[in-house]
Amino acid sequence: MDALLKELPIHQGLAELFEQLGTPRFWRSLVETLRLLVPADNALLALMPRERPPQVLEVFEFTRLGEADQFADYCSGMYLLDPFYQAASSGISDGLYRLETLAPDQFRQSEYYLSYFRQVVGRDELQFMLNLGEGLVLGLSLGSHTAFRNEQVGALLCVRDWVLAAMRKHLALARIEAPAAALAPTDFAAALGQLAARLTERESETARLILQGFSSKATAQRLGISPETVKVHRRNLYHKLGVGSHAELFALFLQQGGTPVRAVSLNPA
Repeated sequence: MDALLKELPIHQGLAELFEQLGTPRFWRSLVETLRLLVPADNALLALMPRERPPQVLEVFEFTRLGEADQFADYCSGMYLLDPFYQAASSGISDGLYRLETLAPDQFRQSEYYLSYFRQVVGRDELQFMLNLGEGLVLGLSLGSHTAFRNEQVGALLCVRDWVLAAMRKHLALARIEAPAAALAPTDFAAALGQLAARLTERESETARLILQGFSSKATAQRLGISPETVKVHRRNLYHKLGVGSHAELFALFLQQGGTPVRAVSLNPA
């Protein structure tokens, strides 16, 4: 009996969730139900088109770790450093994914993580990812300022199938607005603007991987070159861009960012 009473809020949340299918309340209801299993501090719903900037559809803050307007920075260029966006662009199956499985080997040493991700999302992130066709992925992110425990991840894995089914069913029922026009850079070179003209293609790729959090060894593996060659590319691009560190390269990347994309809703009132 005690076990049944403990699960009662989840069953009540599911009842509310089913009632809200196809309505503007659905996403909040889904997030609130998931938070009964995992105490997420924030949630973000975003459309991630391949080779186009993502669009933030819904933002939910529960501890004020980040502010909604900070997610506008994500659409203006930060997404180019996001492991989940990179995975969506490369092609990924429907499922639940953890930051640790997608992030580069030195992600938590990167300036992107230290200066942005940690402030806006937190220490850890889980994301339900749903393919909508034609290279478009819908991601429902749960962020936490502490690391998710394995049992919490396991709890979400147990409900993964019905969560994805509910998301897909809601999209079939809800009226969907056309995406807003993309106003942000669509690749790393565009994000650097005119500065990219100073770099060779390989130097630009090296800069992108450095900012994403790849070590010299991991960068070399991805580019099919030696770690020593990576160091040469890094030294050359630092010289051409007039920077002397990862932190200065990240600051330069921020300075060259584009204009944020207007947020839209999948289920307008």
